[in-house]
Amino acid sequence: VKEKIGLNDEYEEYAIHDYELPFTVDEYTSIGELNRLWEMVSELPEELQSELSALLTHFSSIEELSEHQEDIIIHSDCDDMYDVARYYIEETGALGEVPASLQNYIDYQAYGRDLDLSGTFISTNHGIFEIVY
Repeated sequence: VKEKIGLNDEYEEYAIHDYELPFTVDEYTSIGELNRLWEMVSELPEELQSELSALLTHFSSIEELSEHQEDIIIHSDCDDMYDVARYYIEETGALGEVPASLQNYIDYQAYGRDLDLSGTFISTNHGIFEIVY
């Protein structure tokens, strides 16, 4: 990065006043630290990279997100908690085998609300991310 921005031994200090990154950078963050953070981001799965800003509302740092990436379930086909509730009941069998004649009586909205209150879910443009640790 130093070569790209023209930083050489002539300069003792630099400050970052503008950047386009999906995470916060302090104006005196070192180039080495920026490279380290970017490497951590690039090692994350693409689904997590694309929603990094949203995920960092829950995780305190990129390091913490990287440590807990295995604790994130991506419900990519879900737009809201109603969809997550329906997924858990129909696909995972959370309530056992529900007869087709009773499926219309299940309040997926209420179950989704309960899931949201008892868990950690992050709604994004790429689905719902569930943190399960």
